[in-house]
Amino acid sequence: MKKLFNRNEIVIVADYREKEAKIINELIKLGAKINFANLSAGDFLLSERLVVERKTFEDFANSIIDKRLFEQANYLRKYYERPIIIIEGKGPIIRNISMEAIRGAMISLILDYGIPILIAEDTEEAAKFIITLAKREGKKEDLKTISLKDRRRAKTLDEVREYVVASLPMIELKTARKLLSFFGSIEKIFTASERALMMVEGIGPKKAKLIKTIVSGQYSSKSSSDVSSPLNQSKSKVS
Repeated sequence: MKKLFNRNEIVIVADYREKEAKIINELIKLGAKINFANLSAGDFLLSERLVVERKTFEDFANSIIDKRLFEQANYLRKYYERPIIIIEGKGPIIRNISMEAIRGAMISLILDYGIPILIAEDTEEAAKFIITLAKREGKKEDLKTISLKDRRRAKTLDEVREYVVASLPMIELKTARKLLSFFGSIEKIFTASERALMMVEGIGPKKAKLIKTIVSGQYSSKSSSDVSSPLNQSKSKVS
């Protein structure tokens, strides 16, 4: 188990999808140690209760248009006691959405979902917000540390099943649910062929191959550091 705050060391658990993001270098420059995990909700885990979702202004606007924003907010509230959203930059004027709609979405997140919003001028300021939050959170001695496994507050067997499938690299909670709905059980997912896996929305040939490689491959204690492994070759988003 890794402590997120240990004297002068700040350890932040970042989602794999942030691995190539500019903000990672900014966080490291500010003294953070970064560990990566497959987070089903949020981008940066600062304690067992506090998670940060980071969005550019354009991402935020687009998530309103395609109706992803409030679904993501539900996941954040479901899994963490204190989720926070950081909106980075001002961005260009987005077609098909007004500033009034964007302000309305922000107000809804704050009042209806209880999720605070921080506005950062750029990536550097967003990183400073995250570091400040991590330091503040680390001073609370009564908070539990978290493991890189990113344990969930699963209340039902179905939630446990969702977590097991979502723990696979590149598989988000939404996709995990689609896999479970399609196949009916974890066993059937793990024994399915690549072709069968690709019948599920959100699973392309690369993800299907990665799932089969993880499930069927032979375990080796050296595999975690093997730069030629399929996981290390899949740093960017795959489908």
